[in-house]
Amino acid sequence: MNAFEFVIVIIILSFIYKLLSAWMRNRQFRGNDESANANAALMQQRLEQLEERVRVLERIVTDDRFELKQQFKDLAR
Repeated sequence: MNAFEFVIVIIILSFIYKLLSAWMRNRQFRGNDESANANAALMQQRLEQLEERVRVLERIVTDDRFELKQQFKDLAR
């Protein structure tokens, strides 16, 4: 076996390894549908909470009284 053949074998083995690892990961995720659904529901709930917090912060920042308080703070400096 010369050096060229050795390099080709190494490249082929690395491709086989990548294919097998991708196949195993895909197979593992398919088995966890319930877990994935629960995780998606949890993430959706968290997203809704964060959106509500952003809405509240937007209301506070756009309120006229907030601007007045900021002006007083700037004058105090």
